[in-house]
Amino acid sequence: MKTKAIIAFVLFVAVAIGVAVILAISAKKDFSSSHSRSFYDFSSEIGNIEPVGSSPPIDAGLLIHGEWVYRGMCIGCHGVKGDGNGGVWTLGEKYSKAHQLPRMPRDFSAAIFKIRSTPSGSLPTDNDLFKSISRGLVADQDMPAFKFLPERDRWAVLAYIKSLSPRWVEEKDYQQPAVEIGQPPLPDEPMLEAGKGVYAKMQCAKCHGPTGKGDGETANELKDDNGLPIKPRNFSDASQFVGSSDPRGVYQTFTTGIDGTPMPSYADNLNEDQRWQLVYYVMSFRGDWSLEKIRSQVQVERTANAKPTGDGMSK
Repeated sequence: MKTKAIIAFVLFVAVAIGVAVILAISAKKDFSSSHSRSFYDFSSEIGNIEPVGSSPPIDAGLLIHGEWVYRGMCIGCHGVKGDGNGGVWTLGEKYSKAHQLPRMPRDFSAAIFKIRSTPSGSLPTDNDLFKSISRGLVADQDMPAFKFLPERDRWAVLAYIKSLSPRWVEEKDYQQPAVEIGQPPLPDEPMLEAGKGVYAKMQCAKCHGPTGKGDGETANELKDDNGLPIKPRNFSDASQFVGSSDPRGVYQTFTTGIDGTPMPSYADNLNEDQRWQLVYYVMSFRGDWSLEKIRSQVQVERTANAKPTGDGMSK
């Protein structure tokens, strides 16, 4: 009897394992045929600024996870409603102005964002938001970098942030594409001299000062769209740039402007050549500026981006 019981038990276990394997194979087949993917099948890359993988599809589960990330990482500054009135801001304003944040946190309910690759007044692309969340803004002084989060968590919180404003639904059919940024030209002395003229023409010194240190005559009078004081960017310190501080990043800022601030778009006032001239002139204010160094960097990029032609040569 004991032997029969053991045999019966072994057979039961074998059958159970077989059923489990069959179910697993079946589930795998169903998974493959439907092309559905679990949230945990998406990229868990950390430390990256540009996305490595694709965004998980937006559904109730992703929004719930995004809210969980938001409450853990963002609510202190941006608030329960995403309107920028988190405890870090409101309590600092009330009890410790000497230590409060330098700027009010972004109001996600208004969906007005500084860093965009889209024209002024437009909503940013998902890629814009992903990079801002990953890189942070202004050298981690007010908006820190969250590149330590798994990529899929950043996509989830991005989706949740978009759920906080009706603009994403109301304007989805009118969303403008990212502006096209061509290959940066190689800078030279005549281009810098021309950029100096553009700087004067656009009266940049009124806000940013004659040497770009953010100390222009109107610097202390500027306010953002919330009516709060805002300081012009110090061009001599690349770490203080809100967006990317390389030539393409600076060109994008001059083209799109910084919504919510006095910094306008120059897309309608300056042609492409003038904007590139202004880019390099503004960059020349930096303490570590070297014309030869930046020429070398741009040349390396141009070579890397060169496309082979039909005869095997590069353009």
